[in-house]
Amino acid sequence: MKTNTMLSSLAVLAALALAGPAAADGLPACAVGMKVIVSPLNNDAVIIAAKPGQGSYQVRSLSDQLVDWVPSRNLRRSCTGAEASAVDTGFFVGSWNTFVGPVPLTTIHGGKAYTEVSMGGHGRPIQVNGDGSYVWQVDSSTTVRGRWRAMAAAEVRSGTVGPAILLINGEGGKQWQMSRHGVNAGNGHDQASVDRMDLGVSYMATRR
Repeated sequence: MKTNTMLSSLAVLAALALAGPAAADGLPACAVGMKVIVSPLNNDAVIIAAKPGQGSYQVRSLSDQLVDWVPSRNLRRSCTGAEASAVDTGFFVGSWNTFVGPVPLTTIHGGKAYTEVSMGGHGRPIQVNGDGSYVWQVDSSTTVRGRWRAMAAAEVRSGTVGPAILLINGEGGKQWQMSRHGVNAGNGHDQASVDRMDLGVSYMATRR
């Protein structure tokens, strides 16, 4: 009797695993029209569009009517969002707009050091080509033309979820890692993080 019960339990677990995360959590798959809780602020919202292959959903806040694209992991309680489909290095091929976020800066005023935060701003585009080349417009007078290659799991920056590519001798003659980073909250386009390998300097890139 115990053997039959154990086999039955194993069969249920196997079925849940095959059915995917929504079934395993006991929640339905997220879909347009569903009300959800959106973390990290735990706002009530409704799903108004979905890109399951990107693992992202467009939601409208029920309190202020603001609209954003959010990753599936931010949807709580009422449904389970789809995980982004696996990609290879071909994901990075295309044209990307860059943005540098706010960064802390140390300034001296009256002989005293103060930490200030810059506003950030839009950078110049990066074009990644399928033939292993790239073009990075650093500023109005500087354009870098170089090569890129796939990065091995052992060489990517800590915390990176592959795949990733290396922009060889990019801005400043340095090595830059490019890795997938969800979607842009405003337009739902693919995002990638462009990180200098030897310093904590990063750009956020959005597919054009």
